[in-house]
Amino acid sequence: MTWYIPGVASGQALVDLCKKHLIETLQSLTECAPDGPGLGNKAIEEAAGFALGLPEYDSYFTWSLLVSLTLDGSVEAIQPGKRNKKYRLT
Repeated sequence: MTWYIPGVASGQALVDLCKKHLIETLQSLTECAPDGPGLGNKAIEEAAGFALGLPEYDSYFTWSLLVSLTLDGSVEAIQPGKRNKKYRLT
């Protein structure tokens, strides 16, 4: 089966689109403002509509995007080194 999404040419383009959606979601959440307390991965996932319905693995997709955005410098991980990080925009 081949999927065609108009305007999306590659897997990387889809990842970029998901990152853009995640940034827009964070911008809509007052807790995720640069001076806010941040939110956990699960709350961000639910706000973005990225839940995949996989009970054991649901948060990995959103977490991976958040880590990538943290490495890009767009997002800050609060409580570095701790397991239950919170994220906010930089």
